[in-house]
Amino acid sequence: MIQKMLKIKFLAAVLLAGALSACTETSKLEEVVMPVAVEETAGFPRQPIKTDTTYTLRVLYRPENGCGRFARLDSVLENPNKRLMTVFAAYPVEGQEAICSDQARLISVSFKFRAQEPGKYYFHFWQSSGTVLIDSLEAR
Repeated sequence: MIQKMLKIKFLAAVLLAGALSACTETSKLEEVVMPVAVEETAGFPRQPIKTDTTYTLRVLYRPENGCGRFARLDSVLENPNKRLMTVFAAYPVEGQEAICSDQARLISVSFKFRAQEPGKYYFHFWQSSGTVLIDSLEAR
């Protein structure tokens, strides 16, 4: 019984050491952050919304490859009712020993929005230089 417990503890220690060293290796990867095209929106109400109420809205994007991960969502207020929003993904810098699949899955990113005044609000999501995906909602 004691030998069995020692074997289990030894095995757990080896697995823990392996997991910690794996995290250390991946944390040494340098990353480059690049904008990524938003493919679609989700959660945008089609009925008018209430002012001074916070809503959770979502966008879906697909990184260039399987190593792409969400980095940030930038929002630039072009006027009180128009926002230009850009999703950024982080990728390992070329030349590192990262193995990335060629195909990436669609990733969802949520953000909060609160209309403080009645009116129509436009969201321009970056897709490429000079191209945006536009969605909107109306607040009453």
